[in-house]
Amino acid sequence: MENANTLAGALRRSIPLWILIFGHVFSSLFLRNLGEGLGEIDDATVRNIAMVVKNTSNLLLYWFIPPLVLMVLFAQVRIVMGKRTRWVIDLLGGLLILRCSFQFVMLNLLLLSHLKAGGLLLLQLLLFIPVITVAFGWLYWRLDTAGRARGHAHIRFAEEMGALDTFDYYHVSAMTLLQFEPSGATPLSRLMKTLFVIHGIMMLDLVALTLSRAIGLASGG
Repeated sequence: MENANTLAGALRRSIPLWILIFGHVFSSLFLRNLGEGLGEIDDATVRNIAMVVKNTSNLLLYWFIPPLVLMVLFAQVRIVMGKRTRWVIDLLGGLLILRCSFQFVMLNLLLLSHLKAGGLLLLQLLLFIPVITVAFGWLYWRLDTAGRARGHAHIRFAEEMGALDTFDYYHVSAMTLLQFEPSGATPLSRLMKTLFVIHGIMMLDLVALTLSRAIGLASGG
């Protein structure tokens, strides 16, 4: 029974690590699909930017994937042993935020440029949704848990019942897909209010540009 409880505890503590890995997988799929769809981009400037992004990403992945894999395995072992792994999770989370920012810009360029077919754009949008959800979910979780440890919460949840779970922060991030702003939580600090606004603007931007592109295609433009 004690071993089962220990294993369950280790699995629960591993959730933040593997959610971030999930986000990085979709981020890599986004870049891979972008590289395969370069031929669909008519705009030479956007195509060149996409090529630079793809080549730079491939170069970074070539050098950083092996040490990152080792760090993830190292972090998982430390989690099982009941030791802290915050620095590894912070590194993965910070890297995902950086990748999400670059991919958001790339997606906007695709939405504003002329494409030979809509397949590339649709798949890029679908692959980006998990990336931005995980990236902001991790950011909310990291900042708020750090603030609560010092006695100053950044977020007040609508119904706080007992100890908060990592899922609560990702749920807040995911609700932005439906309402264009984090729902079910209230920002308490200026930093968190700013992040909520940025998150909402990014989602509204994608929806607005996607609708304008859809209307343009429907009208034959």
